[in-house]
Amino acid sequence: MPRSAFIEAASPVEIRPATREDQARIQALVRGLTPHTRYLRFFSGLRELGQAWLERFSRADPRGDFSLLALARATPGCVVGMAQYSADPYPRRADFAVLVADRWQGGGIGTQLVSGLLAMARASGLQRVEGEVLSENRAMLQLLQRLGFRLQRDPASALFHHASLPLAQRAPDFTCNSAAAR
Repeated sequence: MPRSAFIEAASPVEIRPATREDQARIQALVRGLTPHTRYLRFFSGLRELGQAWLERFSRADPRGDFSLLALARATPGCVVGMAQYSADPYPRRADFAVLVADRWQGGGIGTQLVSGLLAMARASGLQRVEGEVLSENRAMLQLLQRLGFRLQRDPASALFHHASLPLAQRAPDFTCNSAAAR
């Protein structure tokens, strides 16, 4: 999918797929988060990402690990949000997660990231996206509800909600021109 497919002209951010060259930017994003925001995303006191996580979050494989980044237009190269999915097993389902830097929360960046992620998941043939959200993360639960996700409290733990969205599948486009059909 072309880079421009993720860009909204009036947005203060550019949304684009991650690359290996983004690893330091992703690490800077995570290090700059408040402990509470890191907890809401990673469910732990994590302060920085290990190399394996950086490699995973800097991939853009639509049938495996896929990450989108939100970069501030006013500060080139500054990552202010990220969203990713991991297809497991492809194409039946993918786990997803989203993160927006503290001072950028509430401005629609999370919606742009999740919407872009869903578009890529649909285009790559995934059938469903799912994720776990802490019950205290009301903003994320509201965002997912607005986007049509089914939210269900985890019966084993009041700490989590399970978010799930089946993806409408489009029929493949196998059109060909008349010259090729002859």
